[in-house]
Amino acid sequence: MRLRLVWIAALLLALPLFADTYPRPVGFVVRHYDFTVTLSDANDAITVRDIASGRFTQAGITQIALDLCQLHTANVPADFANPCLPRVPYGLRHAANAQAQVAGKGMVVTAASEGDRAIPFQQRDDRLLLTVPPSTGAGERFAIRLDYHGVPANGLLIGNNRYGDREFFTNEWPDLARNWLAVIDHPSMKATKQMTVIAPRHYQVISNGTLIEETDLPNDLRRTVWREDVPICTWQFSLGVGPMAVSYFGKFHGIPLSAWVFPQERKTGFADFQRWTEPILEFYVDHIGPYSYEKLAQVEAYGTGGGMELASDIYYGYPPSGPGRQLLAHEMAHQWFGDSVTENDWDNVWLSEGFATYFALLYQEHADGHTAFLHGVEQSAAMARRYAAAHPDSTLVHNDLSNISQVIANNAQIYQGGAMTLQMLRGVLGTPTFWRGIRLYYKRYRNRNATDADLQRAMQDACFHAGAACPRQGRDLSWFFPEWLHRGGIMRVQGSWRYDAAAKQLDVTVRQTPNQGFYYTMPFQVGVTLPPAVRPAPGRGRGGRGRGGFRPPAPPPTPVIWVQGAASELHIPLAQAPAAVRLDPEHWVPMAQIRFGPAQ
Repeated sequence: MRLRLVWIAALLLALPLFADTYPRPVGFVVRHYDFTVTLSDANDAITVRDIASGRFTQAGITQIALDLCQLHTANVPADFANPCLPRVPYGLRHAANAQAQVAGKGMVVTAASEGDRAIPFQQRDDRLLLTVPPSTGAGERFAIRLDYHGVPANGLLIGNNRYGDREFFTNEWPDLARNWLAVIDHPSMKATKQMTVIAPRHYQVISNGTLIEETDLPNDLRRTVWREDVPICTWQFSLGVGPMAVSYFGKFHGIPLSAWVFPQERKTGFADFQRWTEPILEFYVDHIGPYSYEKLAQVEAYGTGGGMELASDIYYGYPPSGPGRQLLAHEMAHQWFGDSVTENDWDNVWLSEGFATYFALLYQEHADGHTAFLHGVEQSAAMARRYAAAHPDSTLVHNDLSNISQVIANNAQIYQGGAMTLQMLRGVLGTPTFWRGIRLYYKRYRNRNATDADLQRAMQDACFHAGAACPRQGRDLSWFFPEWLHRGGIMRVQGSWRYDAAAKQLDVTVRQTPNQGFYYTMPFQVGVTLPPAVRPAPGRGRGGRGRGGFRPPAPPPTPVIWVQGAASELHIPLAQAPAAVRLDPEHWVPMAQIRFGPAQ
């Protein structure tokens, strides 16, 4: 066991180490937020009372810094990289004089305290700097109360939906929560939260977790309290306020299921969400592991495009035709990957989006069959290959990403390319071992953060425990992860086959074109189609009488050629000439451009 641990440690040391450039907090962690948010119909201003609780991790810390967008008194030049500026219309983004309409927007802090003691603070460069008495040592706890107010420029969208109804909905991905909340706005610091909302009584209110309280107040107001006891990162902090029709349509394994839609779309909205939610949830629970959150709410949300996988609440930009089963499958997969197992930094965003894209395909395989799955794989692969071929220097894992607004600028590489990386990993390990590795990865990092190195370690361990059922190459994946996560481009191979009648063998040759001087290593299945079996005359076949005695020969195991370096060969014993030979018939290497046929 000791030798094996040393071997794994050596492998991990060989992996590239990347992290986005967000300034990580030093000397403290925040473990819980308690927000009280007051909003009204009179204007778009909100007031927030925020208690941030945590502990110091080292002695002598005198400052706690939180992200919070400060008030702008005038419009400023557009800067799409600045999360504290409102979105610039697409047509104006590259205009030389484009202005961000931010005057009067941002948050103003009016007080900071701990217990009865006021805490000095500054708002500078969209950070809230809190001066605290020196911490006495690791483990010392703090609970700092903050009061602030303002009009969010982003993150919390306030406006009228397509029916003219006023709505308040969060849209914080990837780093926009700071527009209305004082937080550590980075996926690496997950926390539990309580959200108390004081709003006009005619609105419904939804947030993460469990509904704790609803109390009617004077002046036609209502207090609503939601509590999330599972740690989540800040971009998953949900708040939805508006007129909504709500259906509580059942439970699955004790998980309450609900649908929240615009009242005008009550009938179709309820039907769409009720039809697909439980079957998809059942598939993921059975194949990955337990669901982490207190409920699953499917929500039609103002300001959302497509879907947004907030923990326990999934927001959809609901089209008139309905959200569609595959969109639900993608967003629900995020409840496991992205929400519960969260990438440690934005460089590893593929651990969220690539996973959700692939697991939606896996649900399609479960629901519609293998042929439909292969069609989906080839569609995704074509998109990923086109992008990778056009951008050979772009990599699946970002290298010290500094502009978080560009986190999915390489969209096809992150979503479809990430999904195809998982398809190739499954092809290397075999389906049973792949699922074992997925379950192990989820179990280890459930409600925590993870990196691609953590995924590699889980998959290697799954292969080790699978024994002979997993190829030896799966026990050391230090060849696989760097070539597909930290290199750009695609694999290009061309090959041929010929049947040697004298030797009674099939000869397969595959040549690889290097990618910027680099040769990939990948296993390719060789699909061999034999001529139709000759049916014996009635009554003359072995093992039976008449037609019922005929048994066609069982197909041989699918041979595999490991392609590495400039050229690789495989010789397959074969009693008769094949009718056809295909390379990678099951699309296990979808990031390869393949040309293959009979030798001339």
